[in-house]
Amino acid sequence: MINQHIQALRAALAAAPDQPALRLLLADLLVQAEQIDEALDNYRLVIEAGQLPRERWLTVAELALDADRLDLAQHCLAMARHAGIVEGVGALQARLDERMLAQGYQKLPLLRDDRQAQRDNLLLDAQETCLFSDIGGLDEIKKTIHRMIILPLLRPELYQRYRRQVGGGILLYGPPGCGKTMLARATAGECRLPFFNVRIEAVLDPYFGVSERNLHAAFEEARRVAPCVIFLDELDALAFARSRQQSATARPLVDQLLQELDAIGAANERVLVMAATNAPWDVDDALLRPGRFDRRVFVPPPDLPARRRILELVLAGVPTERLDLERLARQTPLFSGADLRALVQQAIDLVIDEALAGEHEPPLSMRHLEQARATLHPSTLEWLRRARNYIEFANQDQRYNDVAAFLRTPDARAWRLD
Repeated sequence: MINQHIQALRAALAAAPDQPALRLLLADLLVQAEQIDEALDNYRLVIEAGQLPRERWLTVAELALDADRLDLAQHCLAMARHAGIVEGVGALQARLDERMLAQGYQKLPLLRDDRQAQRDNLLLDAQETCLFSDIGGLDEIKKTIHRMIILPLLRPELYQRYRRQVGGGILLYGPPGCGKTMLARATAGECRLPFFNVRIEAVLDPYFGVSERNLHAAFEEARRVAPCVIFLDELDALAFARSRQQSATARPLVDQLLQELDAIGAANERVLVMAATNAPWDVDDALLRPGRFDRRVFVPPPDLPARRRILELVLAGVPTERLDLERLARQTPLFSGADLRALVQQAIDLVIDEALAGEHEPPLSMRHLEQARATLHPSTLEWLRRARNYIEFANQDQRYNDVAAFLRTPDARAWRLD
């Protein structure tokens, strides 16, 4: 029975390889079948997708060590230590060090044991860029970003001629899963600049003063490799409004970020600073004045053409049968891009269940997609309800008029937000 399940999962992943949950299941079954090398190959792909659960790091490390896959074992132990796991790490690390020494490897530092290595590896995470053409929909947002951000970088002489000041940061805000990070990556791609994501978990540190030093180090590194785009995700975590903080311990980090944006003692001319947040009302007001994050772009849930395009992109390479994506897109108002991907993955799970229960491998059909759709609601609803309340009672400066306009669209009215 295990071998049948393994074959079915192999077939499913051959048709849709970008399914880390299925790949993790396949790896676990391969371990049970004692096919360790193939299992480790699949675990590695799950790790590269960032989907290996925290509690599995040591298990995979031990499997890799027993199979003499020392590079994979070292990586798993490093990530376990970075995640704060202590029990069991020392014994496995000792075994790994002994094996590496015997084979002539150089011992690699663990992340928590070497703060400089932690900074080098985690503070600035270099990521691949993409282009606007890789993103479904959001045409008006793309035009706004091109006018506000890309054109000044591609045509600096035009802006110099008219003495138009270039600078400041760009804040993307909106519901989770709607493409803010991908838009930032695409902005870097359109500008033909490298894209660096500041890893928030590597900046924040419980020891006094360390978070501020880490944040400064990230900006210093970005300035060193400029021109580039530096991206701060979850800005509200770094710069929660000081007037609403219960203690003064987080205030220095906000002050440090203000200094970095103002480039005190350094120059930011060749560093484009972008940020994203799901809670713009929680960001300290000092960050939103001109010269800092003075340009704010609302990233709404995808509209009808965007939802259709996202579905086309997600379903590319999946065996399908007579899909009416226009109808499905009309049935999913306010679904984020992440929601649409979850819908497709849940429908694929239904197909796999049928494949495991029978002797054939059916294609994905509208029946599967609509069955999955019936169990899902858009994850953006809670955000939109909160935004509606904020706009009704606290939008005196009209900062969020773009959100107010979106709440009057047919998509927003299709769901009761009361």
